[in-house]
Amino acid sequence: MRPATGFEAVARVAELPPGTLMAVVLRSGEKLCLVHTSAGICALADRCSHRDFPLSAGELTPDGLLECSWHGARFDPTTGVMLTGPGGDDVKTYDVRVDDEMIMIAPTSVPR
Repeated sequence: MRPATGFEAVARVAELPPGTLMAVVLRSGEKLCLVHTSAGICALADRCSHRDFPLSAGELTPDGLLECSWHGARFDPTTGVMLTGPGGDDVKTYDVRVDDEMIMIAPTSVPR
């Protein structure tokens, strides 16, 4: 299968089991957090909007939210929306495709 136009390969699906997180870096230098939820693989900016802590150092909660391990801010990994936390904004999300078992990410964030 030919990779999606404009998308970058960042990892193999096998490297991101369900319920896990992974830090990746795009060619542009943008740091992203990959999250494998029950809904699929999501990509968002790898920084908590509260204190710039890497979200990839956090964890996926039993209800499928991405929790920052510094102050407990919680984000919906599919939308980047901050649902609970000490303050901050939503985080950017990125389109994800899977081509030939490779996780492919669009190099620009999804507009809201």
